[in-house]
Amino acid sequence: MIHARAPGKIILMGEHAALHGCPVIACSVGLYCNVWIRPRQDGEIELQLPDLLLQQTYSARQLIDYTARMRMALKRYQATPGAQTFAALANAGHDHLVKCAIGEVLLRLAPQHWRGFTLRVQSQIPPGAGFGSSGALAVSLSAALMQWFGLTENDCPLEPLALSIERFQHGDPSGIDHNTSLLGSVVEGRRNAKGKLDVHALPVITSELLPAALRLFNTGTALESTGQVIAATRHRLEGPDSPLLASMRRNTERFSTLLRQTRPMPETVRAVIRDYEADLEALGVVPDAVAQLIRAVEKAGGAAKICGAGALTGDQAGALLVMGATNLLELARYRQLDAPLAVAGLEITRP
Repeated sequence: MIHARAPGKIILMGEHAALHGCPVIACSVGLYCNVWIRPRQDGEIELQLPDLLLQQTYSARQLIDYTARMRMALKRYQATPGAQTFAALANAGHDHLVKCAIGEVLLRLAPQHWRGFTLRVQSQIPPGAGFGSSGALAVSLSAALMQWFGLTENDCPLEPLALSIERFQHGDPSGIDHNTSLLGSVVEGRRNAKGKLDVHALPVITSELLPAALRLFNTGTALESTGQVIAATRHRLEGPDSPLLASMRRNTERFSTLLRQTRPMPETVRAVIRDYEADLEALGVVPDAVAQLIRAVEKAGGAAKICGAGALTGDQAGALLVMGATNLLELARYRQLDAPLAVAGLEITRP
């Protein structure tokens, strides 16, 4: 048996703007996606997804054909990004991403190397809430499947494989989610001259800022997926002269500078969090109910922002990062996550 697990993540600063060349800062969270693989003798591929109450068996050819169709749908979306072209990915089945992950690996192998297995997935990460559930799934699936088929980094580099899988979920992910799950810790991503996201660890773990000052809450699963929110709002940040994009970039750079300081002033950190939250509200991804909650936190002297794509409608927007004023009555209705921050990344074992 092979067991792989990868942690979830939160984006501390830079969501949405990261898709337009801005830096992004993220942190791993001690909630894990677990994948187990064990052999089958009949050559079939069985999926066990107890979180979704789903169990299904496929042939290798079925999964390859499915992945080929989804590749075409993804190409159509990438050629003409928008809610309509994203619908083919957004409306796929519950086991969509798992099927695409297996298909992507099988397509990299000669048919004589295909063999049957049972794959089981269980996750502690709230889905559709900005905690990186699909990124952690892409990383843990990629690692487990590579181990199962004996693929090395030279044969099939894990990081780009995980990115190719996450594209089936988000269409055009920034790349920070799966990299944070893979590496762990607190990381910063910046686009290089070729447009690739370079990710490196920040020294923030040595300070007391993250563990002591920040709290995480879950406002609930958004009505729209990350890909749907991005597809509907990305036009508002496009163009070289977008004032909103400029503000997001400026605030992310401010936050990056603060994280490199030994003892950043708490009020300065709160100010940057408030300013980026204002950017997200201007983008239209913070529902009124969540915005009112954040105003209450600010009135009590704290700061809060959503972490991730947010939502277009409804009263829930996923992850909420709060600094100060965490004992407010208004926050009591939401689940606080006690999971540790800045945990280690991907782990692979053979129990």
